[in-house]
Amino acid sequence: MSDVTVRRITPAELAEASRIVGLAFALNPSNLAIAGGNQDKAARIMEHAALTLKLGNSASHVLVAEREGELAGVLKAAEWPHCQMTVGEKIKSIPSQVRTMGLGLPRALKVVGGRAKHEPRKPHWHIGPIAVHPGQQGYGIGSALLAAFLADVDRQKVPAFLQADVDRNVVLYERFGFRVVSQEAILGINTSFMWRDAQ
Repeated sequence: MSDVTVRRITPAELAEASRIVGLAFALNPSNLAIAGGNQDKAARIMEHAALTLKLGNSASHVLVAEREGELAGVLKAAEWPHCQMTVGEKIKSIPSQVRTMGLGLPRALKVVGGRAKHEPRKPHWHIGPIAVHPGQQGYGIGSALLAAFLADVDRQKVPAFLQADVDRNVVLYERFGFRVVSQEAILGINTSFMWRDAQ
C-alpha cells in the first residue's frame, strides 16, 4: 500500500470518481438485479447515483485514493443522522432517477427501503460505497481507503456501519473490526449489515 495515496476529493474529481464507482459496481449483485442483469446499465445507474446522490451530497465525506498518478478508488461516508436521504431529497431526485433507471426504479426502491430498515438509529458513520477501479484492484486500495477513514473515525471515538452483498467484502470488513449484526435477502441477494464499535 506504500504507493497508494489517500486524501479528500476535490470538486474537479467528482465526475471521474463517480465513473470509478460505476465501473466498480457494474458486476455488483444488487446493482445487476436492479438493472435486470445488464452490466452496462448497472454501471450507468451507479455512476449517476454516485454523482447526484452520494459523492456530490453536501453531507458526504469523500476520500479518494491515487496510485501511480491515477485516481484509483473512492470511499464515501456520511455521519448519522444524514445517512439516509430526506423526504425532500427523495422527491427532488425522482425525475433524474426515472430517466436513469427506467423500469429498474421499483427494484431500486426496494433495495433502498430494505437497507434503510437496518440503519442504526444512534450516532455512527455510515460508510459506502467503497469503490476501486477494476483495473486497479489487487493493490490494497480498498484497504488503504478504509484504514485512512477508520483512523479518523477512531480519533472521534464514533462507531461505524456499512452493508455488503459480496462475501469477500464481508471478510475484508471483518479484518477491520466490523461484525455482521443482521442479514436480509433483498431482491434475492443476501445483504450483510455490519457494525464496528467505537475504538
